[in-house]
Amino acid sequence: MPYYTYEGRDTKGKLVRNQAFAVTQQNLISNLQSAGITILSIKNASAIGEQKQKMYKKIRNKDLVLLAKELAVLMENGIPMIEALEVTLKQMTSEKLAGAVLAIKKDLESGLSMHGSLAKMPHIFGDLWTYLVEAGEASGQMPFVLRHIQFLLESREDIHKKTINAMIYPALLLGATVVALIIFAFKIIPMFKGIYASLGAGKELPMVTRGVLFFSGFIKNEFLLITFGIVLIVFFARQIMTTSSGRRAYEKILFSSPVLGQLCIAIVVEKFSTAIQVLLKSGIPIIRSLEMAANTTENHLFAEKIEEAKAKVIAGLPLADALQYTGIFPPIAISFIRVAEKTGSYSEMFEEVAKYHKDIVETSIVRVMALMEPVMLITMGLVIGVIVIAMFLPIFRLANLG
Repeated sequence: MPYYTYEGRDTKGKLVRNQAFAVTQQNLISNLQSAGITILSIKNASAIGEQKQKMYKKIRNKDLVLLAKELAVLMENGIPMIEALEVTLKQMTSEKLAGAVLAIKKDLESGLSMHGSLAKMPHIFGDLWTYLVEAGEASGQMPFVLRHIQFLLESREDIHKKTINAMIYPALLLGATVVALIIFAFKIIPMFKGIYASLGAGKELPMVTRGVLFFSGFIKNEFLLITFGIVLIVFFARQIMTTSSGRRAYEKILFSSPVLGQLCIAIVVEKFSTAIQVLLKSGIPIIRSLEMAANTTENHLFAEKIEEAKAKVIAGLPLADALQYTGIFPPIAISFIRVAEKTGSYSEMFEEVAKYHKDIVETSIVRVMALMEPVMLITMGLVIGVIVIAMFLPIFRLANLG
């Protein structure tokens, strides 16, 4: 079925830009006019999509957002999933994602469920897609679920962009500090060392100067060894992070850290709350929703805590008390859930919890990065200041003796 993009004005004169599927362009025009929309322009996007596009190999987050959006639009217009996947393939610019979508289409044609097919590619789609799509298949609300996957991915991308933007200035300061230290270690400090040697200064040099000279000589002479050591540490750290125990230990350190701990907790609680409210709205029972939503956070320690809470709920403990025993959920979140237990509006309350913690995440990111800027400036000033003082102190002493 052809896919169109259009631009028009509604009955209030507001500009409307959207996309839709229709048997013919004239059929779409009739439908829009019936809806009170005055058409300004309309294009056959299917024809555009079928033109040869420049492909790239990697999968960007916006590719997954677009996939969820296109599938949701198609299914909202009554297009079956297999046909919807075929249409999205024509619009794709990521080779890797196109291959994954083609594999899903073949799996569906062979009788496999969509969530089962997604589960075979966790490195591309992850638990978020797998569990929410499973909920959509079970409830028959696939367009609703796909829309929420789109919104979730967009929200996470928005937070990621804000984090990157906030980190630019501290990263530049750190980079400038490292470059300055390298220049001092390889050029400036050896020059002063030569001057001191020509003057016959040795043990008479101040302790701070001797320390800086030793530091410079160590970096200059062992630069390759230091570089290799850093690469080795990073490699082993990444290997440890691939193990469940290593990942759990890392997450425990993050949760207990004084500055980043509350931010990390807010992030996982926001992810969990957003996912569980979609699952509950899709008709998934609370026990199963707890398990599925916990896995979408991609945090092993949090998932284990939710598993413990789930066991307590099965044993008869109220949900709010079970989640409180995890020690992760903030008091405000527990209060919301207690209200849900009284009213029965779990999905609405978890939606409020998600909104509240999303605001906390965005605010915390700005605050943490704002705190890092002066810390980086002070650290940079102290390091360079100590080096400069250490280098000129012997000269000042010689001038005073003279």
